[in-house]
This record gives sequence, C-alpha cells and structure tokens, in this order.
Amino acid sequence: MNVLLAAAFLFLKTGEKFATQETAGPTVAAFTHYLGAYEPQVMNDPAKAVEFCGAKKPPLGIVTPGFYLAYAKALGIEPLLEVRRQKVPVERYVLVVKKSAPDDLAALKGKTIATAIAAEQRYVIGVVLQCKLGEEIRLQPVTDVEGAVFDLVEGAKNAADAVLVEDAAWKLFEKDDELGPKLKVAFNSDELPRDLVVLFRPDATNVDAEKLKSALKDMGNNDAGKQILNSIRVEAFVDVDKDRLSKAQALFYAK
Repeated sequence: MNVLLAAAFLFLKTGEKFATQETAGPTVAAFTHYLGAYEPQVMNDPAKAVEFCGAKKPPLGIVTPGFYLAYAKALGIEPLLEVRRQKVPVERYVLVVKKSAPDDLAALKGKTIATAIAAEQRYVIGVVLQCKLGEEIRLQPVTDVEGAVFDLVEGAKNAADAVLVEDAAWKLFEKDDELGPKLKVAFNSDELPRDLVVLFRPDATNVDAEKLKSALKDMGNNDAGKQILNSIRVEAFVDVDKDRLSKAQALFYAK
C-alpha cells in the first residue's frame, strides 16, 4: 500500500535557542495542519536548513530575510508574505556597548560583536550594520543574548565588545535597574525586512500561491486562526514591503 507523505514546511529562525523541532515542532504543527497536508521542520541553523532543502525539497517555509537574500537564487525562493510578530511594530537591531565605551563607532572596527544571527554574517555586516564597522568585525554566535549582555557589563573573560540585540529586547534591558545604567546604544539599524513566508521553486508547483496567501491573511478573522496565531506569537501575515526588501537586497549585494 502506498502512503502519501505530507510535504515538508521549513521554519527557520536563525540563532533562536527554542527554534528546534523538539521544542517548537508541536506548536507550529497546528499552523501547518491548518494550511493543509504539511509537516513542519523547525531549525535555527541556516546551513542545516540548506541541507534540508536539498534533501527534502520543501515547497513552503517561513525564513529569515538573511536566509532569503543569501539563498534566493540557489533555492528558487519566492517571497509571498511577511510575518508581523506580536508586539513588534518594527523589525530593528540595536548595537549595545558598555556605558564607558568610546562614543566613536569607529572604535568597534575589528572588534567582537555577539549576536544570535552570527550565522547570517553577510546580512549582519551589510544590511543590519550597513558596513559602518567594516568587514573585519568578528561575530560571536550566541543563543542567550541576555547572558551576552550580562557578560559585557560584568567584563567576563570571553565577553564580546558589543552585543547586537533586537530593538524589543533592548527596551527591556534599558529599563532594567541593573543593566540599563551600565549600557548605551552605539548604533540603531534602519527598519529591516520581516521574516518571510516563501515558496521554494520548482518544488512548489502544486501550491496555489494566491489561495495560500488568502488563507494566511484571513487567519485573524476566525477563532481557530486567531488561536493558532497567538500560539506562534504572530499578529498577522501581511504583504511584502517590496521597497524595504529591495533596499536590503541592494545592501546585501553591495561591493
């Protein structure tokens, strides 16, 4: 008897310690099953995600903008929608240093920066930091950004010289009685692209893209959809901001 296997649906959140199949798989399964016969594969390592795409040929996924920009051509990635996260009106990164650090951003050239998205080096250097620190900076991968900030403040042995954090996380650190007074912002990124719902061509030939987009946009209009959105901390799926994505693409490929 032949059994039809469900198509894979890739979820990639680079550097996120909870973005694993064991931890997040059961939660996002409700989302993929809502859309149809899809089985989720949750990952936090872009290199492994590329291997997975080569082996399992997923037709669909939700990936970071850094992954999209790096592998759009190689994997035939077509963006459909953006993911608007709950309580995150704007995607932006903040480069945090000790209060005693020099105010001149050039002082960080060649230094070590801790970040959860270190595996997306070209995206970090070119798009997030816009090459303002040159290309000689050393990215230190961390899954515990809060721990990296504490290490920075305490001058731990392996502490980075700066920590790149999401803007929402910085707002929490800034208000912290212990951390806030010991930190300052060295650099604010521009508004960045959101995570993307994507098709992987040509493996998505059986996917009705317009029907999928409608289903995703409509999730907030029914109780089942709302419950699933809340479980994955998504406010809504919205149209891709093409201008913002094009700007990021230009920075990514700039020489």
